[in-house]
Amino acid sequence: MELANIIAKQDFVRIVAHCDADGITGAAIAKKTLDEIGIKNEVKIVRYINSDFVKETDKFTWFIDLGNGHLSKINSNAIITDHHYSMNEHPASLNPFSFGMDGEVEVSASGLAYLVASFLASPDASLAIIGAIGDLQDLRYGKLVGINREILKKSKVEVKKDIRIYGRDKPLYKMLAYASHPFIPGIFGRIRNAIGFLRRMGIDYKKSWRDCSKEEKRRILSEIIKIMVHEGFSYEYITKIFGEVYEIDGKDAREYATLLNSMGKYGQGERAVEMCIEGKFDGEKILQEHRKRICKYMEFAKRRIDEYKSIYYFHGGNLIIDTVVGTIAGMLLREDNIASPVVAFAENEEGVKVSARAPHPLIEKGLNLSIAMKNATEKLGGQGGGHRAAAGGIIPKGMEERFLEIFDAEVRNQLTR
Repeated sequence: MELANIIAKQDFVRIVAHCDADGITGAAIAKKTLDEIGIKNEVKIVRYINSDFVKETDKFTWFIDLGNGHLSKINSNAIITDHHYSMNEHPASLNPFSFGMDGEVEVSASGLAYLVASFLASPDASLAIIGAIGDLQDLRYGKLVGINREILKKSKVEVKKDIRIYGRDKPLYKMLAYASHPFIPGIFGRIRNAIGFLRRMGIDYKKSWRDCSKEEKRRILSEIIKIMVHEGFSYEYITKIFGEVYEIDGKDAREYATLLNSMGKYGQGERAVEMCIEGKFDGEKILQEHRKRICKYMEFAKRRIDEYKSIYYFHGGNLIIDTVVGTIAGMLLREDNIASPVVAFAENEEGVKVSARAPHPLIEKGLNLSIAMKNATEKLGGQGGGHRAAAGGIIPKGMEERFLEIFDAEVRNQLTR
């Protein structure tokens, strides 16, 4: 492959990757490969690409899970393995959309890094699967598809049929209270409600899902489905509660992905890369703190969410960290069964981080948040991009209301074509 040949000619490679599980596992695949073939390297895990990374032309750079939003600015001394949609081209970019594939479900950035690395060494396919799971690439169809499926066959990941909630080896009340994919309305983030839910069925809330009998599992699933039907969740969403799950040495791959996401969001991305390479995933305290914060942020966002024409929005100010505000937007979208895009703001040192999430029915009607985000942020002197159903960017402080106006118009225009 051309990109692998370019890498093989380098004496030094700077790896710049996004601070989520997909970017982190992609960076780990890249670093381990470069170490194996004797190329010196360094890893930078970042929230987004700033001007410094674009301007530095002396260091050959491998961008992973970011870069497609800056193709016109990135110099030729770089390669890009990014699965996000882009309207531009780069001579050394591997983008699934350029080959007629969907980068939201068929292959993630870690999968692209794995494909490139496969021409240079024998990378760990399991890391690419953790990255894909962390990017929720199994969510739309309830399983991994496309290139992800081919990588899965080469991994050490075991595929099983079970409830698609991670934490199946933890106490039931914790598994249910912290379940975010799928949500259980009235139980998410509420330990007491989870305990009460199980007690009403006469089930020991301290036992794990793995230790439950088939009858107990059937009853729990049945009650969860009843709640979701009552709350108006779609048949398509509800049917994905049970299906394929992916385990590595008996542990849910989604749990590994959540840990890596947590570390990346809270500034420990480089350490997370080391953990991937070492194969020692030790960060339970970080994971617990992340879960507590997410629950707290969700309660805050629920109180602040408001409607603006065809979209919903909330502003986290400096009370919700910018690296997880998109996660909160997505969770609100699913938990409250919102049929419109959700926009979320949070302050950071660069200005205001803006994230957007949209329900799948709007995507099927032609909505592309990546294009809407790119157009809206650039009109305000910022930058942005992403996927059709999930996008993010940076805008100057004080421009939030103007952004809503432009973004709403972009959404309306796309849906009325």
